[in-house]
Amino acid sequence: MSEALRWIRLVFVDVFGGVHAVQLPADRFELAVQRGAPFDGSALEGRARHLEADMLLRPDPATLLHLGEGRARAACTVLLPDGTAWPGDPRTALASVLDDVGELGEAYRAAAELEFYLLNGSQPVDRGGYFADFEGPGLAVTRAAAERLASFGIEVISAHLEAGPGQYELDLAPMAPLVLADALILAKQLIREAAAEAGLRATFMARPFGDQPGSGLHLHQEVEGRLFDKRGGLDAEGHAFVGGQMAHGRGLTALAAPNVNSYKRLHSGPEAPTAAVWAHSNRAAMIRVGTSVDRQPAVEFRLADPAANPYLLVAGLLVAGAEGLESGADPGPPFEEDLGGFDPAAATSMQLTPLPRELDEALDALEADDALVDAFDSRLLQRLVDGRRAEAEAYRAHVTSWEVERFVDEA
Repeated sequence: MSEALRWIRLVFVDVFGGVHAVQLPADRFELAVQRGAPFDGSALEGRARHLEADMLLRPDPATLLHLGEGRARAACTVLLPDGTAWPGDPRTALASVLDDVGELGEAYRAAAELEFYLLNGSQPVDRGGYFADFEGPGLAVTRAAAERLASFGIEVISAHLEAGPGQYELDLAPMAPLVLADALILAKQLIREAAAEAGLRATFMARPFGDQPGSGLHLHQEVEGRLFDKRGGLDAEGHAFVGGQMAHGRGLTALAAPNVNSYKRLHSGPEAPTAAVWAHSNRAAMIRVGTSVDRQPAVEFRLADPAANPYLLVAGLLVAGAEGLESGADPGPPFEEDLGGFDPAAATSMQLTPLPRELDEALDALEADDALVDAFDSRLLQRLVDGRRAEAEAYRAHVTSWEVERFVDEA
């Protein structure tokens, strides 16, 4: 431990993906690794904080990052007071799934395309366009966050403007499941911090502007030595892996598109997934098979948005892929048509499974998916479902300005 290090931030994530932290004097770090550091576990309820509960945080020494100015951070798992792992912790849930899927989890890697908007107050910081050669405060913030990530050993392959005004993307190189989830939490925090230092605000809302594109979190999945033939096409295992994720696509939607705003992104345009289909060139497909951001063959999962809890999302993808490999799931032929304006429920040429169109429907699908239900601790799943249903109910009760403008003078 460096003598200059004075404080360590112990970071943990609640079931909704909210990030929390406890500041610990550096000289107590080793004790926390051995025994855990006490904290009020009610923070794990996210916005639904009710009862205090004594819990412990165990920092993962492999995640210790020196932030400068005598500070560091480390990702943590949550323990019960007796020192055993609390299965309601999202990071613990992913670790448990990795144990369950065995060799698949050891060989699994995924790269990430993380999209976000940068705002000046409530408006986009600039009016750039998709891959525009545009230099402004937004790109400076994005580069600053990328450089900080690189200094912590997280490889950023590229950064660029996205389709919306003030919308940007960071592309992260392939990582192992737990490392990837930790990195996505860190990336969002560093983007927020870099934005704040520039007097701006970063948002990872799925669709913050009704007249602009939504933000996605695309994961390019690879399994070392598997899924693809020598020409880069799916082999038998690759088809089964994709078939498994498609078969569980409706349940996965609740993990990939976790809040009511997520469904403003989905079903909103020609590039938004609407059905559990796969393709090579169709950008509206739930899964696109092609090359990753590092130019390697990959299975791109396009359904998720940045609000997703990365631990639960990656865990769900592994469970679905493993189930597909075990059952030899058949994904059917690729669907290369443009899905813009297409109603999968009315399809006649192919039998397509429509994805949920609202949060409650996705939560119903998650609870009906035996493989996903069995993969997670019942307390974690119940907290997730109850909390999100409460949000959906509050949203339904809220009167929007659109409703007032539309109906206030109707007879």
